[in-house]
Amino acid sequence: MAEDPHPRRSDDPSSEGAAGAVLGYLLAGIVVWGFLGWLAERLLDLRTGVGVALGMIFGAAGAIYLIMKRLSA
Repeated sequence: MAEDPHPRRSDDPSSEGAAGAVLGYLLAGIVVWGFLGWLAERLLDLRTGVGVALGMIFGAAGAIYLIMKRLSA
């Protein structure tokens, strides 16, 4: 049998691992920051839903930033 001319190093990310990381970052960012927005609304006694929406938007933006930073390395 011929050896693989391009052996895979153990620190090379797989496409499955990258896809899971992207999904995890997005879901975690949206859920955590959405919850913090909801919590801020409860503490400030607001019932508009703006805090949740802003939290989810900032969470998604932060997650995209982290994804781009991780995958560009």
